[in-house]
Amino acid sequence: MNMFILSELRPKKIRIELNQALAQQNITKKARDNAVVVAGDTLAAIQKDESLEKEFIDLCESANVVLACRVSPKQKAEVVKMIRVRNPKKSTLAIGDGANDVNMITAAHIGIGISGLEGQQAARAADYSIGQFRFLKNLLFCHGREAYRRNTYLISYMFYKNVLYVTPIWMYGFMSFFSGTIIYDTYLYQCYNIFFTGMPIIYFAVFDWEYPKEYFLKRPKLYMIGLEDVFFNPTVFWRWFFYAVWQGTLLLFLSFYTLDYSSNTQGSFGSLSTDGQFVFGCVVVVVNIKVLISSYQYTFWAVLFVILSVMAFYVAFAVLSMLKNYSLTGDFAQLYGFPETYFSLLFFMFAYVLVDSGLQLANAEVRRWMMVRKEMESVAELKSI
Repeated sequence: MNMFILSELRPKKIRIELNQALAQQNITKKARDNAVVVAGDTLAAIQKDESLEKEFIDLCESANVVLACRVSPKQKAEVVKMIRVRNPKKSTLAIGDGANDVNMITAAHIGIGISGLEGQQAARAADYSIGQFRFLKNLLFCHGREAYRRNTYLISYMFYKNVLYVTPIWMYGFMSFFSGTIIYDTYLYQCYNIFFTGMPIIYFAVFDWEYPKEYFLKRPKLYMIGLEDVFFNPTVFWRWFFYAVWQGTLLLFLSFYTLDYSSNTQGSFGSLSTDGQFVFGCVVVVVNIKVLISSYQYTFWAVLFVILSVMAFYVAFAVLSMLKNYSLTGDFAQLYGFPETYFSLLFFMFAYVLVDSGLQLANAEVRRWMMVRKEMESVAELKSI
């Protein structure tokens, strides 16, 4: 390993040290076999000159380790800001255990404080607090990796389920010449995000694990999904948006034509309220099943929350349809009194979910990541034999 020591105080001599270090680095052609040691006074002089700062960062980015000796709390924060300015698209992490690390912790994107002998100042100012430095690996490669996967799914899913929810209303405007008619019941409309679709995604975002916790510590490469933005980028976002729009559009037109050209046992045709609540029910079923098939752990609670969320809609619909002189009076019995309703509901539930899953698997990024997972799992199996 090459060690480059920067200890001069005058800018001209510092530039000579930097040029010599960069030249030696180019000769060795070993970008990750270098170590840089810089004194606090030297670092202060470097930060006053933009050209020196650029050369210093070039040297540091090619090093495996950089040590800054005898630096002030302000200088620690300035080092973090230097890296943030140089790499605006990358995330920075700062970890410290004392009051002199607070500036550095707050300057980074993610601050981690170690609570211990030097007090609680760093832990209070940090985003996360751990008891020992060795817990950092667990925090990053286990909890951090899974938090990224679950939170990115949560964000995309929240847009998806709400776009899917309102798309039939907007598309119905083409059928009603944009009269402003709402096909959903007002009270059911208000309960969508809270009672009908809330708990499954909350449980997923908190408790779902792709692998056992011990597996992440043995396979640090699984952390690459966050560095490569595999599960959250503009392409992923607009793909979710597209799925919601076309699913909501097909759901509206197929539902309306299915019910309008079908009659129940009394010979009457479906009304606007019955058609609208059928579309509403299909949306609730599809978005809840979507969470279930995306989960890696089919626990008792995951399945229970999905069932309860779907049943909450039908119970609320049934109760409102039993009220006298209400807009939904008798609609539940009328809607679920003929077999076309059940056939259409099952068709939409399976067809939409399967097609949606197939399109996601066809995505190049997800397919590449699945290949990496498969390769890693096969290597793990060979090592265990």
